[in-house]
Amino acid sequence: MLVVLPFLVMAIAFLDGYFPGETMSRVPVKGSINIAFDYLDKSWLSVIGSLIVLGVAYLIFFINERFKLLYQTTTLPSLLYVLLTSGMLVSLGIDNLLISVFIIILAVERLQLAINDIKDNHALYDFGMLIMLSVAVYPKFVLLVVWAICVLFFSGRSTLKDITALLLGLLTPVVFLTFYYFWIGSPVSLPDSFVYNLLVGEYIHRLPVVEVVRLGMLLFLLLVALYNLSVRYSILTVNQRRGILSLVSMLIFLTVTLFLIPGNYYDFMYVIALPLSFIYSQYFLTYRTVIFGNLMFVLFLGACFLTYMV
Repeated sequence: MLVVLPFLVMAIAFLDGYFPGETMSRVPVKGSINIAFDYLDKSWLSVIGSLIVLGVAYLIFFINERFKLLYQTTTLPSLLYVLLTSGMLVSLGIDNLLISVFIIILAVERLQLAINDIKDNHALYDFGMLIMLSVAVYPKFVLLVVWAICVLFFSGRSTLKDITALLLGLLTPVVFLTFYYFWIGSPVSLPDSFVYNLLVGEYIHRLPVVEVVRLGMLLFLLLVALYNLSVRYSILTVNQRRGILSLVSMLIFLTVTLFLIPGNYYDFMYVIALPLSFIYSQYFLTYRTVIFGNLMFVLFLGACFLTYMV
């Protein structure tokens, strides 16, 4: 499947010419670290977007393979991530958000390393630095900074030394950004630019009926997966519990972000699909009733297919 994934992503990107794209208005977001994608041709944007999505999918596989979050080494979470984000890639292309998501998956890898190696504080420092860097690239993920602090308290890394390492990591990008803006002679523009890009856009007030149905399908599957997780929780190893719970808490903070911070609803699936891919995979690998499990997978595929109808 690792060999097939590139062809799957290329096929999805190729569909760009056959679908009209999004129906909702979309506001471009430029972070404190802005990446100028506006000057690239649409075909190049599609190529770059495909490569980044593919990179995230491979990192999801290697995280599971290294830290054993699931019961077996499998490409299933990578496949689920590609399917969950396929409609976004076709309709929306690429901007700062995808770069931020790539940084976030790197941060998740460092967090899992910190959970599995309690003597390594460098991983916590890297985790904090990468989370703040992702926020600098895409300010609407600012609540992930709060998540990064909260996740320590149920990941087995809540000593004063651990918290200090995380806070130093969070502060490092801020210090370098402040120095850069001071160097170019516009230190005041840093907070102004950050706040503007944080609040630009509109709050979610109405979604297409098809999207409401799709979200209902994904939510139902999520509840089934979380129930299955709670049933099997006692047989998980300690590190598996902490690793999966960190992803569940990440999903909670991202959901809160979706409703508290104005922005582009469809964009957020790029990052929400990260924890969802692991949570769904945990269910699909452990369900007991074959018929019900197959029906749930068909439901998942149907939800992914509905993306193209929005």
